[in-house]
Amino acid sequence: MELSPHDLLRIKGAEELISHTPIPNWVEGSLAISPFVVIRRSRAAKGQVAVGVRGTERNKRFAAFLPIDSILSRVSPEQLAQEKGWQNHSKKIFHCLDWISDLLDVASLTWGPTGSVGFELATGQKAVTEKSDIDIVIRISEEFTITFAQKIENGLKKLPFRIDVQLETKEGAFSLSEYVNSEGKKVLFRTMDGPFLKEVTLRK
Repeated sequence: MELSPHDLLRIKGAEELISHTPIPNWVEGSLAISPFVVIRRSRAAKGQVAVGVRGTERNKRFAAFLPIDSILSRVSPEQLAQEKGWQNHSKKIFHCLDWISDLLDVASLTWGPTGSVGFELATGQKAVTEKSDIDIVIRISEEFTITFAQKIENGLKKLPFRIDVQLETKEGAFSLSEYVNSEGKKVLFRTMDGPFLKEVTLRK
């Protein structure tokens, strides 16, 4: 099973988690309602994957590890984009995904929703609030140029919600908006060994 950051994993419950610190009481309750964890961008011991648990409140997030053989199923952001389950939602924020889909699919980009929007789509559990942004991941290749990055950024600005796009490479990820507005300066590059500033240059 190929696992990537942002993938959602269904598990049995909190008893499957491995942690070097005490597990908060809310974690068990949260996983009892919606038994899903998200893959974190961090290294893990052999046979394990770094995961995060989200609670009902924004400040409730818990980092842990999970034995890979405890995974019951996996939902990737790309799968959510292909299924277009947002078309069954009445909330306005989900309607924006049709517009985003049209913008990104025409360029044959591999993408998908993450964050609270992706979590609600994958689990059916309410996670989106009035203050929620739309988080998107795009897995880019050499064909993704700076010119196209600017086009995507300008297109997304037309939407009534803030869109946070992470551009994923084999080495790590960086923010689309930060890159487009960096003017040649270094951007925050997120890797399995932690974040650091790096000069990123896409083809023109």
